[in-house]
Amino acid sequence: MKLVVVALSLVVGCNSSSSPVTGDDQPEVDAAVTGDAALDAPAVDDPTAGVDWLTWPEQQPAFGQASYGTDLVDIGRHLPASYGTQYWDASAITAAHETSHGIHAHLRNYENHIGVRANAFYVLGNKAALVAEPAIRKQDIKARIPANLRGPRYQLYLVEQTAWDDTPLYVFDEWNAYLNGAEVGIDQVQHGLYTAGWTDAVMGPLEFSAYAIATAKTVSDLDPTYFAANLQFRRFTAWNLQRAMSLFGQGRAMTQFTYADQDAYAAKLRSSPEAEPLRQFARTTWGTAWCQTVLGF
Repeated sequence: MKLVVVALSLVVGCNSSSSPVTGDDQPEVDAAVTGDAALDAPAVDDPTAGVDWLTWPEQQPAFGQASYGTDLVDIGRHLPASYGTQYWDASAITAAHETSHGIHAHLRNYENHIGVRANAFYVLGNKAALVAEPAIRKQDIKARIPANLRGPRYQLYLVEQTAWDDTPLYVFDEWNAYLNGAEVGIDQVQHGLYTAGWTDAVMGPLEFSAYAIATAKTVSDLDPTYFAANLQFRRFTAWNLQRAMSLFGQGRAMTQFTYADQDAYAAKLRSSPEAEPLRQFARTTWGTAWCQTVLGF
């Protein structure tokens, strides 16, 4: 995917069909999670540099057909065959979203090599990121999301999904699944393969980007030791924010995904007084110039 940095994007909400990570142990920060500041420092002014990527090769090399498009084939090939078709859907975007949940669950349950409780996020191209769970609760995040940014997915994911309360990076699991779904929708439109009707495919990445910033702010407020030491968390968050804004910028201009509500939401994130604490946090964390270029504020 070529990143086109623009500004800030809905597929139907879903319940992840995989079981939440269990255990009451609080994550510890170690070198495998944080990286070494001297050996693995990001480039100056590039908060996305230095993400520790897990290489995750294709698990089903024969999966797919030309009508799916490159990105949906990529996602389908990275789910182990043992899961069958439980994550598949007739909608290409939904299939990408749900299959991403399946890949994430498999990686966090069976490929976590960092020695602490973590979540996993597959971003296509044989790449995934493992990120340690911080010592907060998902319910803690709600207070950092301004009322005017509580979009159509807020109630389902931030309020109703109580089973994941001890797994705050559940928010990132959903965020990344919406991003992968948007990747597929945009890829299909670009290559003349999209046959479905209108959908808000790039509203999800936008809405969850606000929730991701709020998650990071919550971690900074309530688990400052983790936030200060865990470079992987800060770098991956920035990297995925950049991807989300690129997808939003591309998709919002496509007639299949245009949506006045998502443009209004982006404007509120960028300029409303209620969102200023999130904007200021982002500038402090990832840099003023980077936020202006990538996030539009």
